Amino acid sequence: MPTSPQILRWSTEMLPERTRFSTLREEFARQNLALDVIDHSGGRPRIDITYVPLGAVGACSIVATPAEFIRDKHHLKNSNDDFGLNIVKAGPVQFANAGQERVYDVGSACLIDRGRPLRVFGRRGGSVRFVIVQAAALKSLVAHPEDLSGRPVRHGPALRLLDGYLRALASLREPRSSELTSTIGVHLLDLVVATLGPTAEAASIVAERGVKAARLQAILAEVARRFSDPNFDLDSVAGALGMSRRYVQKLFEGTGKSFTEHLAGCRLERAFAMLTDPHHLHLAIIDIAYAVGFGDVSHFNRMFRRYFGETPSGARAASTMREQK
Repeated sequence: MPTSPQILRWSTEMLPERTRFSTLREEFARQNLALDVIDHSGGRPRIDITYVPLGAVGACSIVATPAEFIRDKHHLKNSNDDFGLNIVKAGPVQFANAGQERVYDVGSACLIDRGRPLRVFGRRGGSVRFVIVQAAALKSLVAHPEDLSGRPVRHGPALRLLDGYLRALASLREPRSSELTSTIGVHLLDLVVATLGPTAEAASIVAERGVKAARLQAILAEVARRFSDPNFDLDSVAGALGMSRRYVQKLFEGTGKSFTEHLAGCRLERAFAMLTDPHHLHLAIIDIAYAVGFGDVSHFNRMFRRYFGETPSGARAASTMREQK
């Protein structure tokens, strides 16, 4: 299992095909994953695991063909005293834990006490994204989380923010500094706590820390998705995410850029990429300006020169010369 401080990835595709399933079970035991697995794929199992350690929490995803994952009492001696908040991405998936047994459809979530027997069964295969949290860290912010184990997690803004934050984390490819890793871990912990329900003492801390960061991440993702729409503006993003216009502005103030500056930056960066891409040489500069969301080519030219220190035509010409060399 390739391991680094940044990320761990493992797949049955790494194993010999003839002995894939027996080797899979041996590998699970060797890695002290404290569970057994039963194949229901008809002899063609595939399991892909990604895990990112982030201090007191870990972000994990599992994609599997039909299979059953079991943690019995004899496994618990090798199990950490953790909790896992699971979000089903493809299913349905059945979870049995803490005396509860339920089937969860796509988008549903549940809390699992990893210190108790567990059974997870994806009859038709499945995909689950989850956050593992050290029990001590969770219990310091949520009253009696063990009472919530094995039960559905309520849908709401906090769960949507957590899911969006996990998606953003999964898309990261660059190595993270230890400081950033720690910060991401705190944000994920806060989002799990906000989803489950913080204690009165923890509520303000969680809202100001992880929830605030996740809301900003959601805003940035919405801008990245829709910046090329010429009608997209501050009211658009606020309305789409159920936030007030002033609150969105306030979050951007903390980044050192206004919403308008960030939106323009996204459009200009995309325009530069298109201008310097040989595949877009057939497009006129005015076409590129419109394609990235500018409604006026003169305004685009001024903004581009101010941002990059050269004109759009100059950037394209310089790129073309480099390609010819």
